[in-house]
Amino acid sequence: MSVEELSLTKLLRREPTGKVPFWEVWFAMYDFCNRYYGDYGRIVNRMAMAQDLGMDAIRLDVSTRIDTLVHFVPRVSTTDEYVWYGGGSLRSLSQIEERGEVPNWDEAIVKLQGERELVKEAGLACWMVLPWCFHAIATSMGLENFALRLYDDFDFIDRAFEWVESRNRKAIDIAIKEIKPDFVLFDGDCAYKTGLMISPTTFRELTFDKTRETTSHLRKLGIPYAFHSDGKLDDVIPMLIELGFSIVHGCEKAANDLNDLVNRFGDEICLAGNMDVVFLSRATVEEVRRVTEEMLKIGSQKGRFAAACNTSPMDYIPDENYRAMADVIEHF
Repeated sequence: MSVEELSLTKLLRREPTGKVPFWEVWFAMYDFCNRYYGDYGRIVNRMAMAQDLGMDAIRLDVSTRIDTLVHFVPRVSTTDEYVWYGGGSLRSLSQIEERGEVPNWDEAIVKLQGERELVKEAGLACWMVLPWCFHAIATSMGLENFALRLYDDFDFIDRAFEWVESRNRKAIDIAIKEIKPDFVLFDGDCAYKTGLMISPTTFRELTFDKTRETTSHLRKLGIPYAFHSDGKLDDVIPMLIELGFSIVHGCEKAANDLNDLVNRFGDEICLAGNMDVVFLSRATVEEVRRVTEEMLKIGSQKGRFAAACNTSPMDYIPDENYRAMADVIEHF
């Protein structure tokens, strides 16, 4: 099967498809991959895993990102992990501006062009990730500092958001243009389980025009674009539709009624995600199969759904449970 015939790429082109694709947006079951397919860091092993599990696409930039992130997030002192939302040291525009114009992406472009060709030859689609202004700045400042500064100095937040998006536009024009992924995902966490992290009016004022300008660069290249956010998506999806996003991923089960999202938005945008990773870690195989089937029936009512976990599946999920979910998706 060619990339153009994949269910996921058909959905990206807003074409009908007879199968629900499996698109695992975030994947952190590294030990799982290492055990069955080999070192996760090698793209050929990730490709083998995707083909075995029935995934339609893999991410290109696992080991080498086209880096436009701000990265002012402290690490946990005893681990190598970031403390997302818990704190951040970004306080001034000078911290951002001293980063300079753009990184040198030449080496990354060559590497990812080669990986893109391997993926295409394997009949898989591929995507790359760009940071979205809200998520990048809120995590770089910490939510408490972000909220206070938004009240006290709106101009600082506004200019910081624009810095991220201007960097994204350069990444598109310089790197993504050359690599030619099948689509681009904006990493855009912006919601709690109850709704947006800030008021919808301020949210739109800060993000809409900047995002529209960034996505216009992708539209000129004919590259579709997707969006990820945890949390409740009621106020996010209408703006994404207006901006021309093809897919929204997350549809977090603890925060959204999938049937409601399908009924309200399923004609205008593809929904993706909804499988709860905590449930996957605790359920029996029989329960996983039953709940996966239910998710697929609800999500596919209007023919615009991609199956996935709503956030990163990790190695606390039993292998047999993850394989059971993948098997139900493959044969649905």
